[in-house]
Amino acid sequence: MPKILIVDDETIFRKGLRSMISAMDQDWEVVGEARDGYEALDMLQTLQPEVLLTDIRMPRMDGIQLQQVARERFPDLLCVVISGYDDFTYVRQSLRQGAKDYVMKPIERDELARVLGEMKRKLANKAQRDSKAIAPKEDYLIRQHVSEHLIAGFLRGSMHESELQLLQKIGVDFTHPYYMCIVIKMDKSSVDRDRFKRADPSLFHLYIQQFAQEILNRRAKAFCFVMSDTDVVGLLNLPHPSAMDHIAEAAETIRKQIKSLSNLTVTIGMGQPAEGIRQIPRTYNEAEIALLYRLIVGGDKVLDYAQTAAGRAVQTGMKKWSWEALEQSINEGRPEETSRRVETVITDLCRQAKNPEAVHQQVCKLLIHYYELALELGISKRWLGEKDIRSVLVDVCSLSARDELIEACRTLLTRLTECIGGGTAPFESGPIDKSLRFIERHFDQPVTLKEVADAVYLNPAYFSTLFKQRTGKSFIEKLTEIRVEAAKKRLAFTGDKIAVIAEKTGFANIRHFNRVFKKETGVTPKDFRDRIRSSHEPER
Repeated sequence: MPKILIVDDETIFRKGLRSMISAMDQDWEVVGEARDGYEALDMLQTLQPEVLLTDIRMPRMDGIQLQQVARERFPDLLCVVISGYDDFTYVRQSLRQGAKDYVMKPIERDELARVLGEMKRKLANKAQRDSKAIAPKEDYLIRQHVSEHLIAGFLRGSMHESELQLLQKIGVDFTHPYYMCIVIKMDKSSVDRDRFKRADPSLFHLYIQQFAQEILNRRAKAFCFVMSDTDVVGLLNLPHPSAMDHIAEAAETIRKQIKSLSNLTVTIGMGQPAEGIRQIPRTYNEAEIALLYRLIVGGDKVLDYAQTAAGRAVQTGMKKWSWEALEQSINEGRPEETSRRVETVITDLCRQAKNPEAVHQQVCKLLIHYYELALELGISKRWLGEKDIRSVLVDVCSLSARDELIEACRTLLTRLTECIGGGTAPFESGPIDKSLRFIERHFDQPVTLKEVADAVYLNPAYFSTLFKQRTGKSFIEKLTEIRVEAAKKRLAFTGDKIAVIAEKTGFANIRHFNRVFKKETGVTPKDFRDRIRSSHEPER
């Protein structure tokens, strides 16, 4: 049963057309309806219809643009154009883009039947040709398409080991334990407006994808593809996390050579290496978050998630601006207080900043911080709805009036507070949970309360009080507990000298280690190790 996708910005027209097709010819399955070209592209990827029935005039992406992109991504798709009588110029344009037929509004049943019959004949002829032989180029396109579909699923978190095996069968052989994502965006500002209008936008992204694939293949097992209308994604398979250094060099090479050879600039976001296919969504999200910083630092750069995370404190360069009180009301789920404090925070920021760009930079940093928190809590969809964080930041950066900026931030942050306060994820999954993970990663270093407080964007005094409330222990008590537990494991399961263990678990020296360990456990490190070993000796 052939599948058809209907694209029109008028709901009543889409529903009527669906009903007409179903009543006229039950051989056709209407698999979806889209309001514009952007929605249609997503549906084409997931629903895989054989026929696209699209209007010409639509918001955001019209029918002409949709055909241009679909022609490159789905070369076998049959396109039929719907047009008003005064739009026949656009019909001719569509036919030059490869449209197979057209129908005029208002649609007559006989005319629609003729078009559907013609599409059915074309599909039958194609099926007959395909049954005889698949040309090498077609075979490549099929393997590429299947690979893109499967890897896109990995990025979204829907993956199975069997799909990894299928990738291997069609030539995408990921056998190493670590995965890493990069996301490449073309900086549209680097393209002359007339040049961009004359060209098919999808061709820019295909060029970037092919260029990136060639360079990355020299450094790692890699698969690059056009993920959306704006993103080229590279998924890399690495033998060890340290191989990331080579990928960073390759990303810089991609950026420089594209700029040199084509006068285009790109910005590249890099996630961190992650072990196992189930961690692929994490490294993909990290690359996306790193890329958001293009709004703050500008384009034509390689942005590493680890580096952006290290410099993410919003107070940088704005020491007088504080959002501690706002942070407290959001984390404690008090929307009315958040609503009041947003105005104070944004007003203070506008007074302190030297220029509008500085205001936008700080607000973007603040919103990215909360977006990461929402991702951890699993409430990003409930918070932003159908919007993505990139469009939110673009909207915010377009505001030049203080009251508009205050209202936009109030709406966003009050909604987030409601999600935290009334959601299924408890507050403990927020800054205190994040601080505990930070301590567990850095306990072997001379970590301080201020350093941890800065990492979770809280004032040290407030963080100290909140930490004690949430964990029942002071920061020093918890840090000591984590260090002692790590020391116990090393004493029990390694042959390291006690002085070495003291150093590797964050203690200043062996005397300090002995004193603290005995206070916490009641025995010295040596006695603890002797007891463990004697308890595991076989009886004679």
